[in-house]
Amino acid sequence: MKTDKINTENWTSSHFYSAPLRAFVSLGAAPIANSDEVEIQYLVTLTDKDYQELYQSTHAELSVALELLNEKYGHWELQDALNKTDGDGCSSCAAH
Repeated sequence: MKTDKINTENWTSSHFYSAPLRAFVSLGAAPIANSDEVEIQYLVTLTDKDYQELYQSTHAELSVALELLNEKYGHWELQDALNKTDGDGCSSCAAH
């Protein structure tokens, strides 16, 4: 399924790219006060080409994080590392 948005099917392998910036959603966690438990968080992150963080927001729900990501960065080029055959992606050694 080809899409120009990041969604619940492709969010773990996709990012928006606008040289030299990248925007994506990743997983995070935070301790829950007075508990041994942690809260899973979805982080909307903007980085430079070296993955140095420039901006990050935290969200309790994936749908909210995806909505923000697509709204702020959806006009950038969508890149899915699972579909790449060259360059910096999971299917190439350039990422390692």
